[in-house]
Amino acid sequence: MIEYNEGIHLKGTDLWFDSKKKAGLSFISNANISKFTPSEKIIATPETIKFLDKKIKKSVVLACPFYRPFALGNLQVELVPSGHMLGSSQIIVDKGDKTLIYTGDINLKKLPTVEPAYTKHCDVLVMKCTYGLPDYIFPPFDESIEPLIRFINETLSSDSTPVILVEPVGKAQDIIKVLGENGFKLSLHKSVYKATKIYEEVGIEFRDYELFRPTDIEEKIVIIPPDKIESNNIKNIKRKKVAIIIEWAVEEKSAIKSAFKANEAFTFSNHAGYNELLQYVEYVSPEKVYLIDKHAIEFAGSLQKKGYQAMALEEPTQLNLL
Repeated sequence: MIEYNEGIHLKGTDLWFDSKKKAGLSFISNANISKFTPSEKIIATPETIKFLDKKIKKSVVLACPFYRPFALGNLQVELVPSGHMLGSSQIIVDKGDKTLIYTGDINLKKLPTVEPAYTKHCDVLVMKCTYGLPDYIFPPFDESIEPLIRFINETLSSDSTPVILVEPVGKAQDIIKVLGENGFKLSLHKSVYKATKIYEEVGIEFRDYELFRPTDIEEKIVIIPPDKIESNNIKNIKRKKVAIIIEWAVEEKSAIKSAFKANEAFTFSNHAGYNELLQYVEYVSPEKVYLIDKHAIEFAGSLQKKGYQAMALEEPTQLNLL
């Protein structure tokens, strides 16, 4: 039986998936999960553990690399890539007669710093469907980065400084890697810089970047988190053009540009869009699908029309899944 209440709990065991409250044992799918509360014991990939660092210093940590099954009581458990960011993982739980997969944040697009998402058949799929509406169709990474590079070149040609607003962990590193390979010099906010160093620790290489210094930005691209746009160091850049990286629907671009005082907004998502979510379910071909997060009800309806037994989980819920 599974309980859904601020996370997924596999009843009869201590195991939770992405618990938002303190639990005995929780699998953590990636370092960017929201409302994170450290549990007594944590299962995660070594990379995710590096990112969480001080947040989990009081927890007992079990670092589990990809594709290394292990026993947890009468269960066989394995972590596999989810394609979202460095270290992000799905968890496969094999009970012998039934197999369950919890996806966490999933993504099927090819990204520069991320191992592709793994897919296999399961009996029960518990899926996070953050962008489960047809409005959310995200382009491949190569198509996302091309207009950003044009914006950067045009900005530099006008003797202005490009300022890129992007989430500091995950999306930022994919962009940094490609911009460096295209010969740009990068100046990174300390949060972006720190995360990039963790990527390097596990063997991912980057080119020509440094910690942001307000007095040394000539011919460089400044990369900062969106909430730093009002900082004095950024306000004091006299000639600049600002671009924000978003993963919202097209019609939301104008409001986002206004909110962040951006000249442009470019779409790049390391989450699965609506089409990718459908594709993933087709790959996995589960008997039952249970959905969480935004738009779970709507996406359940889409899957039902395609003949799947699909249901949105609403808190608190208990179901006989295994």
